[in-house]
Amino acid sequence: MVVVKAYTGHIVLNERYTFKNLQEVYPDIHRKVIEAGASSATQEDPAVGELLLDENIRAIRADKKPSGINRYDLGGVRLIFPIRDDGQVEFYVSKHSRCPEVVGLTESISSMLKKAGLKHSTTYDRSPLLSSRSAFQPTAGNSP
Repeated sequence: MVVVKAYTGHIVLNERYTFKNLQEVYPDIHRKVIEAGASSATQEDPAVGELLLDENIRAIRADKKPSGINRYDLGGVRLIFPIRDDGQVEFYVSKHSRCPEVVGLTESISSMLKKAGLKHSTTYDRSPLLSSRSAFQPTAGNSP
């Protein structure tokens, strides 16, 4: 099934990977999300995005869950690393409305991960917070 619009795009790395495996590719993912949500806040002060990147890279190097990008002033695009009971590495991009940008950004990040040799799966609109939205119709897609 081809997903055209989504609120969230989830990426789950295979169970053998830890946060440390994102060390090489995360800066590109981070910058891609910042670009997708380019707002007046990031255009006026690009150091905000770099500061968040530095903080997240330090956590990844220590093999800890990074904070992601969870600020609405960065254009409404968020990069969230949820806490999982099973310890798998998951992150997702979200926007406050169903849109094709979420799907495009998720697929772009998936391509970066494939190029880096990190096996993962992708799904859409899986967030528990979405169940309260009216007319929510979950869709799913998988990447090898």
